[in-house]
Amino acid sequence: MGTIINVPDLYEVHKKLDTIVRALKLVLANQEVSAKREIKMTIELDELQAAVEENTTVDQSIMTLVDGLAAKIEALKDDPARLAALAKSLRDSSALTVAKVLANTPQEPPAPEV
Repeated sequence: MGTIINVPDLYEVHKKLDTIVRALKLVLANQEVSAKREIKMTIELDELQAAVEENTTVDQSIMTLVDGLAAKIEALKDDPARLAALAKSLRDSSALTVAKVLANTPQEPPAPEV
């Protein structure tokens, strides 16, 4: 014989199922929010890594420039006239020097859009 379920029992089962469904909807909504945050954090981390790499390559270019200048100064240390000419040339071409630093800084290809 079949089991007979009392109507009030069905009502209670239905109430409990509704509670479970609401809880599952909250879990899914929280999961979606978490996934969006994770994507945003990944993008921000990628941007931060790119900025660090850019600063590193600029720093390396500046060090190369400074090392080159140090070598020139060392080579001209016994020739005050040529050393003064180098100093004047550097002052006169500071904008050009900045352009050279940037030109010697390797450019990273743009990151693929996500």
